[in-house]
Amino acid sequence: MATRVHRPLKVIAFNANGIGRQRYELSKQLQDLHVDVALFSETHLKPHERFFIPNYHFYRIDRQSGRKGGTAVAVRKGIPHNHVDLPPLVSVEATGVCIPIGNSEVLLAAVYKSPSKAWSDADITELLSFRRKSILAGDLNAKNPFWNSRVSNPSGLELVDLFDRSDFEISAPQCPTHYSPAGNGDVLDIVVHQNIRVSEVIVSDILDSDHLPIVFHILDHVKIRNLSEPIEKFTDWERFQSLASELISPKLEINSGVEADKAARDFAASIASAYRLSTSKVTLSDINNDLPGLDRLIKYKQRLRKLWQETRDPACKTAVNWVTKSIRRMTRKKALERWETKISNAEVTPQCIWPIAKSLLQRDGPRAPTAIHGSSGLKFHPSEKANEIADCLEIQFTPHDLCDENHEERVEARVQALLEAVDENPPLRIRPCDVQKLIKSLKLKKACGIDGIPNECLRHLPRRPLVHLTHLFNHCFRLSHFPNTWKEAKIITLPKPGKDPKFPQNLRPISLLSTTGKLFEKVILKFLRKHIEERGLLNASQFGFRARHSTTLQCMRLADHVTLNFNNKMSTAAVFLDIEKAFDTTWHSGLLFKLSKLEFPNSLTKLIGSFLSKRKFRVYVEGEMSTPREMQAGVPQGSVLSPTLFNMYINDAPQTHGIHLALFADDTCLYATDRKEGFIVRKLQRGLSSMETWCERWNIKINEDKSRGVYFSRVSRSPESCLTLNGRNIPFVNSAKYLGVIFDKKVTWRLHIEMIEAKAFRTFIRVYSLFKSERLSANIKLTLHKALIRSVMTYASPAWEFAADTHLVKLQRLQNKVLRTIGNFPRRTPVRDLHMAFKISYLYDYITNVCRQQTEVLQNHDNENVRNIGQGEARHRKYKRLKLGGGQAYDRSSD
Repeated sequence: MATRVHRPLKVIAFNANGIGRQRYELSKQLQDLHVDVALFSETHLKPHERFFIPNYHFYRIDRQSGRKGGTAVAVRKGIPHNHVDLPPLVSVEATGVCIPIGNSEVLLAAVYKSPSKAWSDADITELLSFRRKSILAGDLNAKNPFWNSRVSNPSGLELVDLFDRSDFEISAPQCPTHYSPAGNGDVLDIVVHQNIRVSEVIVSDILDSDHLPIVFHILDHVKIRNLSEPIEKFTDWERFQSLASELISPKLEINSGVEADKAARDFAASIASAYRLSTSKVTLSDINNDLPGLDRLIKYKQRLRKLWQETRDPACKTAVNWVTKSIRRMTRKKALERWETKISNAEVTPQCIWPIAKSLLQRDGPRAPTAIHGSSGLKFHPSEKANEIADCLEIQFTPHDLCDENHEERVEARVQALLEAVDENPPLRIRPCDVQKLIKSLKLKKACGIDGIPNECLRHLPRRPLVHLTHLFNHCFRLSHFPNTWKEAKIITLPKPGKDPKFPQNLRPISLLSTTGKLFEKVILKFLRKHIEERGLLNASQFGFRARHSTTLQCMRLADHVTLNFNNKMSTAAVFLDIEKAFDTTWHSGLLFKLSKLEFPNSLTKLIGSFLSKRKFRVYVEGEMSTPREMQAGVPQGSVLSPTLFNMYINDAPQTHGIHLALFADDTCLYATDRKEGFIVRKLQRGLSSMETWCERWNIKINEDKSRGVYFSRVSRSPESCLTLNGRNIPFVNSAKYLGVIFDKKVTWRLHIEMIEAKAFRTFIRVYSLFKSERLSANIKLTLHKALIRSVMTYASPAWEFAADTHLVKLQRLQNKVLRTIGNFPRRTPVRDLHMAFKISYLYDYITNVCRQQTEVLQNHDNENVRNIGQGEARHRKYKRLKLGGGQAYDRSSD
């Protein structure tokens, strides 16, 4: 469990001269020495390189042009801090964080100035004025006897002159921090600090570089959260089953919602207690315990390096280099062995390969915020951050106020009457065997909710608790009541890409629900789907969250309409709408009203009403919880019921005559066709106005700024008239992205193929080292190519398979490059030989086979909109239709 202490911060500043090859050694030394903050200069990292240090937050600024350079800051997890964007500088590279000490913030910045750049007083002044209390540490390539250097250089003289005119201080070690090839030692790494006390600066010899790291302490105490060591859990499931049977009471009498709430709480407490008593925790070993010789080599290297600095004996330097290379070979070899074991043990199935692919493609993207901008400034304490985020989410989970009062009153009155009505039909029931089947469908690797019960506990439930749980579910059906303890969500947050994570609105909430509650939701969903399928209630234009429907089919449908109209000398105009916070702002009364209109059983509708009402959530941040907040609107995130309920909420979306509607959950597209531009725009505007009225009626808000129109036509000019929505103009653009596919106005697919080619190439670069490894077999590499690269290049390929060969050949060339890398073939190896060696199809042939498989899906589909894809007659052949099941594979050996 985390505890909080007040103590000084231990800081290390190090010119790494290339940090990438030292990660294992660096991680071990930082943890062994209990370093709180590490300031690195000359990291030599490139923007595409991934780098991290376990148990530390890592921030970096890479040099964008030229070689070498770069700075970084590593802060131990548990230390409150805030990464800051420093002002533009002329000659100094810097990365900074702010740490709250007392009632103010202290800037800690890793700085580096290249010896080839001229000194700039403005850079130091700018950094020191960023915060009243500041510490700049690193290699400024400034020499002066004032801080124990042997000689002075121009940068040192300039810094001393600035020191005489300012109020900052300079601290430096007594010993040299850098030795030239000639053996001359000098002090280049210094600490510039202002309005903050630091201890004596000393030199350490723990790390490998042409510079020695310097170590100092910030004497003012900082409140630090000590993190517990990582643990591994082991559960004795036989003991769990025995304890669960003993703790669960065989009797269950429930006659009211209050009693159902108590029974649900008691069941959760009993299962959680049995799980806790039967689970043991083991502290994980240190990160390098699997390399027993590494510690000895590191200590040996340190002794040799110290000896070389004292004697300058070339033999010592040779020994240091040899030991350094041995350490890097050892860590590299171990890393490859881990990957080989992990990949070799995985079955060649998408379910097994995808987790490996996901870990390979992880980036140093946005990380969890270390501080949150609140109503009264920055918040660093976890409980304060949790409450600030909860305040923002509470506003987000509020319905829009768009519909008129009369309509709202009618809906509310109808729903109130429904909830008060007595249902004379027999209650729904479920058997223990049905519950057992649903439990088997639960995914094991899912985070548990506030109750702390993982899905694996339900997998191992013995007979008595299983029957007890079934009786509880049946009582809930009889009472049309969803227990309150299953309606409280634990929310964690992830930063949205490309946005500042310090602001709560830029965080994406992830809701973790009770495991038992989610199981009951699966039971409810079974009856919901049965009613929907028996009556055919779902809109045929809705392709989201439906069996045998996909994004590919919806993209094929739109592409088929556009190309067919091109062949018939007609144009198509489409508008792509962005619904704002669609799932989070669903109007509860409106949803229940629509379920009633669709003649769902009253008991089931009332149970859905109980499921939606009085839901609460708490935000979890670094071991702290916010106060409970209520959700006034929205279908709960993470619930298995939510997608189906949302589909039913927008199921009556208006379908105007002459307007086609394409839905995938909340991704909405309207499109119309005609020969004349004016007719098309007027048609589409009529459908858009109808959609606007419907959205206002049901409190659905469309984001006009993110909505776009595309005019698909053989002519180059765009329509003179424009579309309007809520009084705002919707522009016609040359292309728009829908369901991950870029539709351009000429339907050439050039932009889409360029996008997926660039995405696939970035993936190839990230896994290049694995493809070049001789320790991995060719079959494993080929499997990774199919899972990581070819899957990106062929996403929704039946929609754009008729793209020109000049575009498709770009993807084939990338596959050729991947195959050459996997097999280590010479550059001039014929493409035919590459594909024959690995028994893999040309990319065009593979896409053709995918289309042939889609043909079987279309022909036997129960949705008329899907069956109609590719069925229209074309008058002209200038624009190719979808080659569903057709297309002659051709040889691209000349590519």
